[in-house]
Amino acid sequence: MDITLNQSIDLIYGDAMANSPSPDELRKVLASETPSAKTKRDLIMSALEHFGTEGFAATSTRAIAQTAKTNIASIAYHFEGKAGLKRACINFVAMAIGDVLSVVLNRKLSEIEQLSPTQAREKIIEITDKLITFTQTNKRAELLIGFMLKELLHSPDEIDTLYHLIFEPLMDRVSVLFSRATGQPVTSDELKLAIFAMIGQLLYLRLARPLVLKRMNWQSIGPDELVQIKTTLHRSINALLDDLSKGPSNA
Repeated sequence: MDITLNQSIDLIYGDAMANSPSPDELRKVLASETPSAKTKRDLIMSALEHFGTEGFAATSTRAIAQTAKTNIASIAYHFEGKAGLKRACINFVAMAIGDVLSVVLNRKLSEIEQLSPTQAREKIIEITDKLITFTQTNKRAELLIGFMLKELLHSPDEIDTLYHLIFEPLMDRVSVLFSRATGQPVTSDELKLAIFAMIGQLLYLRLARPLVLKRMNWQSIGPDELVQIKTTLHRSINALLDDLSKGPSNA
């Protein structure tokens, strides 16, 4: 089915998400300064932090409320409990990824399939740059990445939801981009693994930031450092695309 990210959310959750803010609703909440919106925002940020470090089961609603500096009853009032707050966190991640990668997630697969090889390669580089900027400069990136990794490693019941809600729409579109850029079929195992290799480089540079800073003798990731990171990943990804363009490996 050729759908966008927000449409996939509606299909996956349906009525189960009725009491949890959708990505579009969360966007409005984050932009609002009403007391209710601030409480929701603070609870989601607190939950992302606790779920990402301690895990869902080990996190108490009291700890979430204390970090958010709000009454514990507000979790039940706004989200109908800890499970509803977790769903809001998942939607928040979907919203954040959707905003960062709107250049591809808001396009139908049929539109991406019409891109020329050069256009597809340019779009891959554009996506890479947006992800680098987000993961390296956005203060919320660490919370989102920590939450997602904890969910993937310790919440097997959520893997299908996370896959269909966030990863599948993204990977479907990036796979078509790689296919258009290289001539490899979308179903190619080499193509799929190449995409994971690209994502792995991006994540490692963020997850291992202390090691990167120490090895590079950098004090922080500023504009100059971002340029160096982007230039290096451009070189790596272009080499990857060039190699895939040669056809299936005989190795």
